[in-house]
Amino acid sequence: MYVVDEGIGGRLELRHGKEILHYLNEGDSFGESSLLFQRPRSSTVVCASKDCYIHEMKSSDFFDMLESDPDTARALRDMCRNRMFQRATKSYLIKQKHDLSEDALVKAFRDADKDKSGSLSLQEVQSIFKQMDNDSEIPEEDMIEYFKSLDVDEDGQITLDDFQRAFKAIW
Repeated sequence: MYVVDEGIGGRLELRHGKEILHYLNEGDSFGESSLLFQRPRSSTVVCASKDCYIHEMKSSDFFDMLESDPDTARALRDMCRNRMFQRATKSYLIKQKHDLSEDALVKAFRDADKDKSGSLSLQEVQSIFKQMDNDSEIPEEDMIEYFKSLDVDEDGQITLDDFQRAFKAIW
């Protein structure tokens, strides 16, 4: 796991293939998903400024930290699931040659809503994850936990509002 140094860290690009999906700035972290879900990395991080400084946390230290604080472990898992969902949705939009905008996000939701019910089922959310090239096999228990974290009002479905909430921080 890596953390971009605060104060002098620089700016890094998170890329999936040749597409820039996100920028990382001071204080941001990356690599947690690969450790938590024991998966190969699906993105590349590249320095996008004159200099970049990061701190590395060994996997053994990372897991010791998680073991010592179950609440932090749960929050970190939720954050990583959300990042994976964002990455899968962005991959879908890029494949469909859509821009990364709010309107395109609504289109992605409507495309995923196969039964046109106005909400997404667990299976429809799973289909979004399958848009990722290297990371499509998410364990069922992780999918269920992620679905629950998206379903803020606990009504058993993901509405467009729930879907957009997952992207509020980055769009």
